[in-house]
Amino acid sequence: MGTSKRMTGANAMESTTRGRADTGFNHLVILANPAADGFDHAIATAYSQEVERLHQSVHVRDLYALGFDPVLRADERPTEPGWSPSPDVAAELELVRRCDIVVFIYPIWFGLPPAMLKGYVERVLGAGYSFRDLQVAAGQPPVAGKPLLSFSTSGASLPWLDEQGQVLSLKDIFDVYLWRGLGMSQADHVRIDSVVPGMNAAYAAEQLERVRAAAEKACANLASGRYREQAEAAVRRRAASEQDHAS
Repeated sequence: MGTSKRMTGANAMESTTRGRADTGFNHLVILANPAADGFDHAIATAYSQEVERLHQSVHVRDLYALGFDPVLRADERPTEPGWSPSPDVAAELELVRRCDIVVFIYPIWFGLPPAMLKGYVERVLGAGYSFRDLQVAAGQPPVAGKPLLSFSTSGASLPWLDEQGQVLSLKDIFDVYLWRGLGMSQADHVRIDSVVPGMNAAYAAEQLERVRAAAEKACANLASGRYREQAEAAVRRRAASEQDHAS
């Protein structure tokens, strides 16, 4: 789609900070689509514009434009003695720590997010976090208590994907797994189907309105403290569950 220009160079790497002094809320957008004129980039633009309009800040990380290395190497595994993050991961972790909400934007390829995004999860969100931590939902400090919002696109229609069991599967193995395993507060997902070359302009505009509405809702939830309340409730539930298991 030629709906949006790609965010490259300084725009891809630097934070957009307009409005931050007003609210202090920061959205970290992780974009994973190599197509410079893809609809996912239009989603990132629409989301960012709405966040800025509501006087919150947004920082877009276009993983392909940045040349992010998605390969997790042996010395980065948290079980290695003396583990410490590599410089590129340390820089990403600092951005994650400063954000109030993590936003994924990606296409569905072969039923899953692109390997680039999976690599970001493994190297950044999973940095220093072992499978034992996941099992007990210890909470990954950079993202614990923060919400996850995902926008996924697919060329196939949602009814067809649903028939294949893809919609529920992706929710369980990616959204819910990360939300619970990393100790995040919740996971919401906006699915946009039938994204194909030459897609109807009216349909594209309608989907971007959905994106703006989701951005508006996220901003409102941050401003009202709703996400914080959900995070506190999640902590109480985990504590109660641990107490039940111990008794």
